[in-house]
Amino acid sequence: MPRVLLVEDNAANAYLARYVLEAAGFEVDWAANGQLGLEAAAARRPDIILMDLRMPVLDGYEATRRLKADPSLRDVPVLAMSAQAMPEERARALAAGCAAHIGKPIDVTTLADEIRPWLP
Repeated sequence: MPRVLLVEDNAANAYLARYVLEAAGFEVDWAANGQLGLEAAAARRPDIILMDLRMPVLDGYEATRRLKADPSLRDVPVLAMSAQAMPEERARALAAGCAAHIGKPIDVTTLADEIRPWLP
């Protein structure tokens, strides 16, 4: 069962994404900010990380940069999640190390299919 780390500060968004992914056969861990996401990634070694970009404590851009600087985590794909779909926002996420960008609100009918191609 693929392990997903969901880094999302909005509890309602996290609940919905977790519900959808678990129903699709994924094991999901949740972290409420970028710092907790770094700690969870180190402890749980996910197969993929879904990273909200705008969070308190440590935003998704910096959390992704730190993940990609860690030799033990740099190969884990990070997919940015943001309501900001402007080209500049996507470019900034990719520059931080994200592999792709998923718009919010999430599409519950396609979320699992959007992340499957990035799994090892």
